[in-house]
This record gives sequence, C-alpha cells and structure tokens, in this order.
Amino acid sequence: MSRAKVFVIMPFSDEFFESYEMIKQYFEEKFEFSHAGEEDNQQNILADIIPPIYNADIVLADLTGLNPNVMYELGIAHSLNKKTVVITRDDLSKLPFDLKQYRAKGYSTHFKQFHDLLSYLEKQLMGAIEGSVIFSNPVKDFLDNNQLDPMKLFNNKAPSTDIPTDEKGFVDFLAEIEEDSEEMAQNIRTMSVELQELNTGVNRSTAEMNRVQQAGGSGVASHTRKQAKKIAELMETFSSNLKRHNENNTVLWNRIEKNVLGLLENQYAATDANKASLIEYLSSLHRLRGSINFSVNAINDTKEIIRSGKGLQRSLNKAIQFMVEDMENYIAWCNQMTASIERILGKSKFIVGEIDFSPEEAADNA
Repeated sequence: MSRAKVFVIMPFSDEFFESYEMIKQYFEEKFEFSHAGEEDNQQNILADIIPPIYNADIVLADLTGLNPNVMYELGIAHSLNKKTVVITRDDLSKLPFDLKQYRAKGYSTHFKQFHDLLSYLEKQLMGAIEGSVIFSNPVKDFLDNNQLDPMKLFNNKAPSTDIPTDEKGFVDFLAEIEEDSEEMAQNIRTMSVELQELNTGVNRSTAEMNRVQQAGGSGVASHTRKQAKKIAELMETFSSNLKRHNENNTVLWNRIEKNVLGLLENQYAATDANKASLIEYLSSLHRLRGSINFSVNAINDTKEIIRSGKGLQRSLNKAIQFMVEDMENYIAWCNQMTASIERILGKSKFIVGEIDFSPEEAADNA
C-alpha cells in the first residue's frame, strides 16, 4: 500500500531538522515525508520546492519566525490548492492577519506540547486523506467568493459528501447538521458555566487569602499556600474540561463544515421548499458566531486575571501555565471557526441571496 506524500516547508536549522525527524519517524508507516533539503538538485532551489509541493498529497508548513522562504513556499502551496497544515512555535497571535482565520497549531519541543502536536497532526493528516477535514486558503476562498472557475487554475476536487438526491432526504440531512450544531453550541454554553464556576472559586479563595493576610498571624503563609492549591485544582479541572471541549468541537465542526459546504452544492438547496429551512440554519450559524465571540471575550478576561496569580505557589504556577496554553488553543480554534462561518455565509449568498441579520443583531444588543 502506497503512503501519502507529505512535503514539509520549514526554516533550515538544526532545531527544526530534529523536530522534522521526530515527526517523520512517528508517521513513517502511513506517510512519506520529505523536505527541500533532501532533494538532489543543488543548482536551482526552486526545482527542489515546486515539484515536491505539486506532487505532495499534503503540505506541512512550520511558520515559526515567519521565514521569508517558508512564506513564499506556503504561497505556492496555496496557489496549487494543496491541503496545508500550519504549525508554529510562535504565539498564534503573531501569524499574519490573512492566515489567522485558518487552522494553525502552536507547539514547542516540551514533551507535553510535542505530544499534543503529534495528536493534532494525526487527526489533520488522516482527515486530509479520508476527506473528513475541510482545507481552505486565501486563494481558494477568493475564487469561491467571486465564483471563478478553479478548474482553470488547479484541480479543485469538491469534498466528498453523501448528499440525499431528493427533497425529503435534504430536510433530514439538514436536521442532522442542526443536531451537530446544537451539540457544539451546548458545549460552548457548558464551557461558559464552567468558566463562571472557576471565577467564583478563584474569587472565593482570593478573598480568603486577603482576609487572612489582613488579620496577620503566624499561619498566614500556610493558609495562603492552602488556598493557592485550591485555586490550582480548580484551574486543572477547568483546563482539562476546556481541552475536552476543544477536541469534541473540532470533530463536530469538521463534520458540520464539510456537510454544509456540500449541502450548498446540492440542487435542492435553492428550491422554494428548502430555501427557508436553509436560511433559518444559516441564521443559527450567525448566532453561533456571536456566542463564540462572547466566549472568547470571557476567556480573554479570565486569562488576564489568572496571570496575576503567578509566583504565589509552585503548583499554582504550573496550573496557570497549562491553563493559559489551553485557553489560547481555544481562542485560536474559535477564531478559525468564526472565519469558517464567514466563508460559509459568503458562499451561501450565491444560493439563497443576501440574508438580513440586522433584526437578530438588534435583539442581541437590546
């Protein structure tokens, strides 16, 4: 059985070669990895880059440091409509604006984070081969949004989705998408409740520490340490739950995104009988985007507050570090998903026309 080809674009330095070798060995049974440094042509470096990118099934791009050569190669991969997985050791917020809206994974060579990277890559690489993960890029989105024929530029194979071929099947299929969307919305609501419980617990322990410190006495340090451990336990619980929500929502959204994009290509989507149902679902996606943005703001506020607790106690310091990482992963996922919703809503206007969301926005702001 032939292995899928993965071409890696990355900065050329020893530290990245070491990471490359570890990733290559981990996936060697199912994937054939290569990078430009392994090619034979020493006279024309572009000959070591363009053909391997063109022939690759998947491109893995490490954007650490925003190396100019890597960014150029990423542009080639996007122009060839390659399924591209982006990783970086930098803060995800440092990615260029036009790339932030697409999936990206932060990592480090620290054991826990590198293990998380391998798990993430396994889902993305297998999803690329199986067609269960949707990949996009600025070039492809431009063509889609302007209804330009991508076949004139590159092979644009539509996602494989089993769409019903009758109107009753269309309604049932839409209902399944709505169920996935509601499950994801419920996950976000649950996370919001858990965040409130975390804030309540942290505030309670902080108030107790302040009370004891003001009262003074020989047991202040011991009591402070005890309350700090309580906060650390609360953070560890929240962090674990948040990571689980991230994983569940990623699976759900990959399925939703693939099915909705396939649904928009279905001939029954624009019929009078189904148009109203489709518009209602798209409106729910618009509302979901608002809920996501609200949760991101709440997470950001909490993240800034808990950072002020560093230095109180060792276990608390570690809990804060890991919790901030999980929060940043959640925020990155939210940003990618809201951008994906924007792409879906943008594409839908060619099927159902412009949708007026102003009544919903007015109700939300009331």
